Amino acid sequence: MPMDGFTLSFLTRELRGVLLGGRVDKVNQPERDALVLLIRSGGNHRLLLSANANQARVQLTAQTYENPAEPPMFCMLMRKHLLGSRIVELRQVAGDRILAISFDCLDELGDHVQKTLYLEIMGRHSNLTLVSGSGAIIDAIRHVNSEMSRVRTVLPGGQYHLPPQLDKLTPETLCAAALKERLSQLSCPLSKGLIETVAGMASVCSKEVCAQIGVEPATPVSQLDLDIVSQRLDAFYHSVSASPVTLFDPAGQAVDFFPFPYRTFDRDSQKPMPTVSQAMDAFYLGRDLRMRMQQKSAGLQRHVKSALERTEKKKAIMLDTLAHSEQTEQNRVYGDLLTANLHQIAKGAESVTVQNYYDPACPNVTIPLSPRLSPAQNAQSYYKKYRKAKSAEQYAREQMDFIERDLLLLENALDDLDKCETTVDLAEIRYVLTESGFLRPDASQKRGGKPKKLQEGRPYRFAAPDGTLIEVGKNSLQNDRLTLHARGNETWLHAQGIPGSHVIIRTESAPSDETLLYAAKLATYYSKGRNHPQQAIDYTLRKYVKKGAGAPAGLVTYTHFKTLIIGLTPQDAAQIQREACRQ
Repeated sequence: MPMDGFTLSFLTRELRGVLLGGRVDKVNQPERDALVLLIRSGGNHRLLLSANANQARVQLTAQTYENPAEPPMFCMLMRKHLLGSRIVELRQVAGDRILAISFDCLDELGDHVQKTLYLEIMGRHSNLTLVSGSGAIIDAIRHVNSEMSRVRTVLPGGQYHLPPQLDKLTPETLCAAALKERLSQLSCPLSKGLIETVAGMASVCSKEVCAQIGVEPATPVSQLDLDIVSQRLDAFYHSVSASPVTLFDPAGQAVDFFPFPYRTFDRDSQKPMPTVSQAMDAFYLGRDLRMRMQQKSAGLQRHVKSALERTEKKKAIMLDTLAHSEQTEQNRVYGDLLTANLHQIAKGAESVTVQNYYDPACPNVTIPLSPRLSPAQNAQSYYKKYRKAKSAEQYAREQMDFIERDLLLLENALDDLDKCETTVDLAEIRYVLTESGFLRPDASQKRGGKPKKLQEGRPYRFAAPDGTLIEVGKNSLQNDRLTLHARGNETWLHAQGIPGSHVIIRTESAPSDETLLYAAKLATYYSKGRNHPQQAIDYTLRKYVKKGAGAPAGLVTYTHFKTLIIGLTPQDAAQIQREACRQ
């Protein structure tokens, strides 16, 4: 769920108990709109502060993030100001979706100064701003100038002002009397009235609060006994304690998280978690990285789809050319028949009927003619059409092999982009497409500069039920490395006839049935047929897998194979996804 002020209040108390007095040891900026602080406080804690428009949040996380080779300027500035500082205060501002973290820092003269980092969790207006003790903005992760907002600018050197506050009850001002006074002025349903009355209250949360006090959310405020309702709301708001849970669907996929069990959802589908941060980790595990990688690969994905469409159109043209091969042969026959019967054809005739001696039955055939041409020129015209069509047919047959190879390469690239998890994986896909001519080479190579050395990405690694290691390639380059470096008697698997990952069972002895089945499920999940009811998976020994000379990355041939028919259940897919996210 989007983080509302109510959830943030629980999280603030949790962070305060863990991080107060902690020392900032590291500052990283893995993404343009996210900061990760490594804080030493009775152990190492990784604090994620995200100003992402769709997933803005703050939490302690066990998830690791890939950092850029060169830290952004904002990250360098945060390191300058925050490294070595200690957290002296964590507070939620006015019950809203704003968290203020105050640090005790040392300035250039070695004097203690206080600086505050404000995280504003407000959708596309989310921001992360470091402010000096005097209230001046040191820098913000997202600059807002006067053209972007006439209400509030956020620029280095300017004075920091909190976002405009709505006239709502805050934790400090919330009481039964105040609730009754505010609600008595409304005529809307109670769930909507709570949103308009209490700061930081989201729709899902307001409906749950109604359920907790035993009132139907759609009941109009005017029909309620506000004395009783206000007292119940006040008692609930000030007595509820954190008991975080993660909500799972029937397939075992995390779909939401709550600071305490929600009555508006099935209790059996809510799994208790030790902390709110761990509940959030269970929900965001892999989801955040996949979303960001989809954003990074969106341009490349459009390029591949465009190239795929062009190649498919080219294939259709070639197939159409080959389909007219009968007409091609007919032009040669007409040319021969006209040449053999030139003496019978009158000049300026529009057609001529002659005997077709190419057919065993020798039937008569009528040949269309151009009146502007002589009989001999009409014959040569048919020969010319025959030679042109024959050349086109030969060209089409030659091109079909290249077209089929390109289609397979592009379909593999499109499938690889779905499995892409890191910038290294993305660079490998770019490399394959560049080598195949679908992308332009790097500018440094054009100028004769030394090309950057390509980092090798890691394949997925899974443990079979009996502990056997199984490796799965994420893209064509990894498939090549995985397969060609495997030992001869290791088992190799691949989805039959469709793009997918190469899977290697890392044992030279015959794998158990459970291990083979698990590897086949991995080959199904990491293929284009993952959503098919049934998918054929071929398996053979690595020594029977061959790569042809000049074949593109990831394309192999294999023999001595057997086939398994696999159907993935939603539970299988969710389990594989969770295992992959933990890597």
